[in-house]
Amino acid sequence: MAIAKARTNNNNRNGANAKTSAKTNGTSATTKSKVANASPQEEALALLKELRNLIFKEYGVKLQLRDSRVSTKIGHAAREKLGLDIAAQVKKKGGNKKFDWQKWNTKLFTKLFGQPDALKYAPEVVAIFMSMLYDTISTDPEQAIADLVEFNRASLERRNSFQEQEEELDDLDDELDEDLDEDEEDEDIEDELDEDLDEDDELDEEDEDE
Repeated sequence: MAIAKARTNNNNRNGANAKTSAKTNGTSATTKSKVANASPQEEALALLKELRNLIFKEYGVKLQLRDSRVSTKIGHAAREKLGLDIAAQVKKKGGNKKFDWQKWNTKLFTKLFGQPDALKYAPEVVAIFMSMLYDTISTDPEQAIADLVEFNRASLERRNSFQEQEEELDDLDDELDEDLDEDEEDEDIEDELDEDLDEDDELDEEDEDE
């Protein structure tokens, strides 16, 4: 009887272990199955979350998402394009009133649209609005957004080019200043040499008098 009970207990233990093993394997299989069945979009999203969390913990910086970046570019493009147009109209009209870029950028534009990186309206709304004013902006919302993004890119490229030219001019001014300083030093040396020659001439004259 004791042998039978022992065998029964062993069988129960083996059965329990088998069930536990099956559960563990089942869980592992399910997890692997979920990863394997994840779409590229889901995997990319998980990777994006992991990256943003890592960068925020390491540097305290939140990486902007695509939609946010596009919205910021739309905001800057709309502010600049409208500003250029209004400034040209004011100049053409003449009179004492002059266009104030500082006031436009910090007060008037923000009152209507918000900050370029925190617009009050969706990018599509701003893009459609801009297409109502300018024939260079498509009436198709998606294309209008693309047109404004391109305008922003070209504007940034122009500003960078101007900045490079200004830096080159500054470097040239520094070189000219250095050349002038060197010329002044050469003149000082020549003056010293002339003084030495004058002294030598005076000594020679004194010797001749003696």
